[in-house]
Amino acid sequence: MVTHEVSNRTEQDAISTARSVEIAVGAMPVGISWADISDQKIVFMNRKFTEIFGYVVGDFETITDWIAHYPFEEDRVRATERWGAYFAAPDRFEFAIEPMELRVRCKDGTVMTVLHGGIVLPEIGRGLAYFVDITDRKRDELLLRAAERQARETQAMLLLVLDHSPEMIVLSSFDESRRFVSAAVMQITGLTPQEYLSVKWEERTHPDDRERIASVIGMIQGGKPSHVFRYRTTHKDGGYRWVEAALISYTDPLSKQVAGYVATVRDISEQMEQEKISAAVQLQLMEAASLDELTGIANRRAFNQTLQKESVRQTRSVRELSLLLIDVDYFKQYNDLYGHLQGDECLKRIAQTLRQSLLREADLAARFGGEEFVIILPMTEGDGAAMVAHKILQAISALTIPHKGSPYGIITVSIGGATCPPGAPFDKSTLLERSDQALYAAKNGGRNAFVASSFGAATNEAPHEDGLLG
Repeated sequence: MVTHEVSNRTEQDAISTARSVEIAVGAMPVGISWADISDQKIVFMNRKFTEIFGYVVGDFETITDWIAHYPFEEDRVRATERWGAYFAAPDRFEFAIEPMELRVRCKDGTVMTVLHGGIVLPEIGRGLAYFVDITDRKRDELLLRAAERQARETQAMLLLVLDHSPEMIVLSSFDESRRFVSAAVMQITGLTPQEYLSVKWEERTHPDDRERIASVIGMIQGGKPSHVFRYRTTHKDGGYRWVEAALISYTDPLSKQVAGYVATVRDISEQMEQEKISAAVQLQLMEAASLDELTGIANRRAFNQTLQKESVRQTRSVRELSLLLIDVDYFKQYNDLYGHLQGDECLKRIAQTLRQSLLREADLAARFGGEEFVIILPMTEGDGAAMVAHKILQAISALTIPHKGSPYGIITVSIGGATCPPGAPFDKSTLLERSDQALYAAKNGGRNAFVASSFGAATNEAPHEDGLLG
């Protein structure tokens, strides 16, 4: 019973491989036919074969019937001897049938001159015959040689597809009952074709990629003609290799239904490593482009991008959005007294204090320009913004940076705030303008203070002072 099952599997594998090769050669630019070498029946003719001779599968039953359509005796004898040699002694037969010039009677009665040769594939039980039409080129010796070269190149191309392609070629039915893989599988996976085909694709791929692969196969089966994607395949050494696969659906020649796919798979491990390095470098560049060169916190460009993103979210939110505008008090006098280098150091310490005053990842502190800073507080109502502002006022004062030009004797800041209600039409300019009005009020009120401005009332509403410190 086991022997019978093994025999059936061997036969199925041979049929699968033959079908795969039929698909691969179906679109070749020369006439090609396949014959079953066990009973010499012709089972396949490609489109070019029909264009040249007019015949289709079924017009002949066997190779002998086909040879009978050669109108000249010497051509029939030569073809019979060449192909007959294999059927007489298949074990001693060479792999390739050398090209020979023949004349063939077409279905419409005309006679075509062709260059004919073949390849015998005993392992799948098929013999391939190819035909290059040289009728119009017969009188031109140079073109005849070119036709010979084309015939040999076709033969070499078939061998390349079968055995020597640097990319792994996989042909599979959707249920994986018929599969074929080219010899390049060893270069990519370290497995022999037999080892590779002995397990299902799920066992040969990274667990995180299996859902995506199944989705792609489903799309191909559902009618999408092709798809290119990346995944990780197992390697015999125990690791994984990144590969890129181009899947193309194929149609069963008999049922005319989409039966499976042809996958061209190439190793992109080195390319993925380079892309990983490039992505890391790009991330560093992007981060550098969004940071203020002096203080190390977000710059105005990053602030504008973040505010734009939050403005889109705010129109759908049920929470408020608050903004704090911060200005260092008497900073011009500080620079005049202590110099610009000391002024830069002062701004750095203030920037770090602002960043440390924020507890949520969504909050953003940025340098707005000169000695001005700005803080975005998403999902924060007015009372929450006031708490953050008071915390900042206290933290800056706690730095006790000496400032003889300030009535407080130390560096202080003034803060203006505005809060946008949830779901309201968002206007960045209005939010900044209201914050700036509040900051102006804090300055006029003696500095070292926080003032909040109402966002929803009329634009001429006076800001109210929330409190003064120091």
